[in-house]
Amino acid sequence: MLVRNRMTAKVITVEPRQSLTEARSLLHRHSIRQLPVLRNGRLVGIITDRDLRGAGGKDGTVADLMTPKPIVIAPNASVDEAARTLTAHKIGALPVVDGGKLVGILASSDILDAFVDLSGVGEATYRIVLSGAKGKQAERQVRELVAQKRGELKWLHPDTRQPNKLHLRLKSRSVDDIVAALEAAGFNVDAVVAPAPSRA
Repeated sequence: MLVRNRMTAKVITVEPRQSLTEARSLLHRHSIRQLPVLRNGRLVGIITDRDLRGAGGKDGTVADLMTPKPIVIAPNASVDEAARTLTAHKIGALPVVDGGKLVGILASSDILDAFVDLSGVGEATYRIVLSGAKGKQAERQVRELVAQKRGELKWLHPDTRQPNKLHLRLKSRSVDDIVAALEAAGFNVDAVVAPAPSRA
């Protein structure tokens, strides 16, 4: 999944000469936490709600508090790369820049939404825990069995604390058939967690 698919394209921005009062007002009015700072249409900084809280009620200009030369990301970068960048630099958003032009902003909440979608947890999916499944060959076998039974595997990963266990999330009309196939192949099915009932 690419940044361009998850970013907010309509970005609220400020200029360096605008007042901190104006910046606070924009953040509050649009319920956002970051404002890219543009000078003559070029990105020159970013100012956040944290910056403004740190200033207390003092006024001044955006240029006084902004972080110059903010860390940016390209629209064709992957969302997981963006997540790693946010975590490494302990920041809450990345301006998205293409050819020197600001084309969007990607906030941590956008990345979280993307991972929820990718995980399948937002859909009616089953979570299964297997034991007796060590190594890449076992992972391949599980993928093949799920595909043979027309299941849609959302994710699969080994348990880091118990190397012989696998956790998977899948979508299926007949999870019992998949469980039976896994058991017939020699895996122990330790848990099958059904989808939560949908709320009316």
